[in-house]
Amino acid sequence: MPAEAFPSDFPFLTGSQLLTFPEIHRMVEAARPLGLKKVKLTGGEPLLRSLLPELILSLKTDFPDLEIGLITNGLHLTPLLPRLKAGGLDSVTVSIDSVDPATFGTITGNGHRLETILDAIEAAHQTFGAVKLNTVLLRGTNDDQIEPLARQFHRPGFRLRFIEFMDVGTLNRWSRDKVVTGEEVLARLRRLGTLVAVPKAHPGETSERWRWADGRGEVGMINSITRPFCGYCSRVRLGPDGQLYTCLFSRKGFDFRTPLRAGATAEELTARLAAVWSGRSDRYSELRGQTDPARPTPKIEMFAVGG
Repeated sequence: MPAEAFPSDFPFLTGSQLLTFPEIHRMVEAARPLGLKKVKLTGGEPLLRSLLPELILSLKTDFPDLEIGLITNGLHLTPLLPRLKAGGLDSVTVSIDSVDPATFGTITGNGHRLETILDAIEAAHQTFGAVKLNTVLLRGTNDDQIEPLARQFHRPGFRLRFIEFMDVGTLNRWSRDKVVTGEEVLARLRRLGTLVAVPKAHPGETSERWRWADGRGEVGMINSITRPFCGYCSRVRLGPDGQLYTCLFSRKGFDFRTPLRAGATAEELTARLAAVWSGRSDRYSELRGQTDPARPTPKIEMFAVGG
C-alpha cells in the first residue's frame, strides 16, 4: 500500500464492514462440499487481527482435516506462535524481500525492523519445524538479493520461493522490464549448488519446486508472468469485506456479506459459490500481452484481494 496513495483521511473499512470470524467460518463450511481442502489466512497483514488463533481453532475443531496456512509479514508473529500452534495452524509463510537492511527499508518502509522479521522466521522454524519464505523480485531494487537469501536459508526446513513481479492492482508501478524471470533466478541459483526438481504435489500448485541436492532446504519459482498457470487454478479469494474474487487480477468481486447477514443457509451459500465458480472465465495472465498498454485493465488492488 504505497504511502502516497493512502492519505490520512483515506476511507478504510470500519469494524462493522469486516466479516466476523463466525461469518468466515460459515463461508468455509459452505465451500467444503465443493472440495475445499486448504485455507490460507493472508492479507494485507492477517495478524493485525490478534485473535486470529481463535478462528484457526474454531476451523480445526469443526474441520480437523482442513489444512490451514498463514501468510504474514512476520512483524507480529513471534509472540503469537504458541497460540497459533495450539490452535492447529499447519504452516507459516513469511514475506521477506531482502536480507539487506537498506533494501528492506526501501521496499517496506520498516528497515529498522528487519531483525524482528528474521527473528520471527527463526522462531517459526523452531515452532513448526519448517517455514516457507516468499520473495518478490524487482529488477534494480532487490534482484541482487537472490544469492544472499538463498545462502541464508539454505538449511533444512526452509522453502524459499521467488515470485515474478506481477501487475496486481494499479498502484504498484508494474512494468515488464522490472520482472526478474524464474528462469534467470534458477540459472543463478544453480551456480550456488546442485538443484533437483521436485514434482508438483497437485496440478494447481503454483510453485515450480527444486530441492538442494545436499538435502538442506528447497527453493521454488512462481512464474505467473512467463509461465501462466490459469488453466490449473483452483483458488478463490475471500476479502475482509465479504467480496469473493475468482482471480488475483479480478476486476470485481461477488458480494457474500449481504447473504451472510441476511441469514442464508449453508446450502444456499454453497449454491451461490458453485454458481460463481462455474461461471468464471478468468485467464488474465494468459491474456496479459493481448491488452492495449494505453488502456490498462482495471483491477482490484492487492490489499483488497489478498495474496
